[in-house]
Amino acid sequence: MRLIADLSKEILLVDGATFPISNKVRSLRDGTRSSHEVVFSMPDNLPYDPQPFPKGLWNITGLEWQKEKGFDYSTYGPVKIRTDAYQLIKVWQLDNEMDYLKQTDISVIDRGYSLHYSKSGTTWGCIRIASPENAEIIAKMIQRAFDRGEKVELEVI
Repeated sequence: MRLIADLSKEILLVDGATFPISNKVRSLRDGTRSSHEVVFSMPDNLPYDPQPFPKGLWNITGLEWQKEKGFDYSTYGPVKIRTDAYQLIKVWQLDNEMDYLKQTDISVIDRGYSLHYSKSGTTWGCIRIASPENAEIIAKMIQRAFDRGEKVELEVI
């Protein structure tokens, strides 16, 4: 099974069905992130300015039903669809007050990109599914593919 996320058209195609998505990232680059709202990379836990979901072909690695995990439903919606997506990001230096100071030349790998619903219109780079109901429908479609033993891929264009 292959899901196709077209970030410019803001749609996700899943088995012939189309779902609205977005990838609006609150960042320093566009002035939507304040200097004190520092985000840290996964797994190295280094400060960086969030980037859009990386384009390419990735694997869907699992489903995390939020009610079972005890996460805040308003932050991640009913389910987090995990991927193996990653990208190189630039580390930022922080000032004495732990605010962003300046970007460095150091690059590290950032992981943790997923698909999920949230009440916020922005993410830290994840693909935001437009409604919690759609997130559940998509996750159930993926689960059926997993149950059939299929590999589930995500193509991001």
